[in-house]
Amino acid sequence: METARKRLLLCAAFVGVFVMSAVIKPLSVSAKDVLTWTVPPFAPAFVTNRPVLSGYAADIQNWFAQQMPDYDHEILNVPLARLLAEMRNTSGGIRCSSTLIPTPDRREYIAFAKTVLLHLPISVVIRKDDFDRFKPFINEDGHLLLWQLLSDGDMKTAVRTERAYGGLVDSHLSRYRKTDHVMEVADDTKLLMLLARKRIDWTLYFPSEAEYYRLQFTPEQRVMTLPIEGNSKILRATIGCSNTPEGRAVIAKINTIIDDNPTMPWTDFYENWLNPQDRAWFAEARKDFIGAGIY
Repeated sequence: METARKRLLLCAAFVGVFVMSAVIKPLSVSAKDVLTWTVPPFAPAFVTNRPVLSGYAADIQNWFAQQMPDYDHEILNVPLARLLAEMRNTSGGIRCSSTLIPTPDRREYIAFAKTVLLHLPISVVIRKDDFDRFKPFINEDGHLLLWQLLSDGDMKTAVRTERAYGGLVDSHLSRYRKTDHVMEVADDTKLLMLLARKRIDWTLYFPSEAEYYRLQFTPEQRVMTLPIEGNSKILRATIGCSNTPEGRAVIAKINTIIDDNPTMPWTDFYENWLNPQDRAWFAEARKDFIGAGIY
């Protein structure tokens, strides 16, 4: 009798351990690290003033998030200064951003993936019907000589106050910002409207910006972009995460995803935000970049 009772207790104990392990194991498997994507209000990369986050960088971000189902993904809308501060805050969990340009100082506290985002550089934007007026400023490669255009007082332009357009453009622009034929405005959205009203002859935008603002504010206007001589053919940015063991693990996963997709299918999201002419320009530049294998 005593032996039978001991066997019953042993069986009960075994069953209890089995049941507990069956309960605990799924809980440990389902627990995921939270990956917080920090999102700046940079349209059209991120369009944050709508009920659902949109924009080409948002689409790229979502694409990579779908490839990493072992994380719970969250969004944190922040200005750029706060975004960089979040990257420094190692106690805040995993923080990542999908539109960062690596710089030496940023590398001290941000781990960067291989190149993710490709986009066209700052360009001169004109009314399409005015193209013949700009031919004297275009070289045999189809690139515009910005310094010559700026030196012509009859060709009026407007730029955003205090905006940095990149080293090459800013070096030319700095000589003429205070002249009568260069107007400064406080809002990028106004530039396409000034062009539509023929108060200026040309302006400066990223091609994706030009198409985004045109569709928003002057949808009937026909514009075209002209690449600037000496500018990079294509610009590169990438995903960066907090430089912590957890952040570096995310970057390792992202690099594996990049290696597994050498045709960079996520760049189609950016291409979709361009006008037909610029899509052809981007497709050629992307082909050259992929062919060079310099991720």
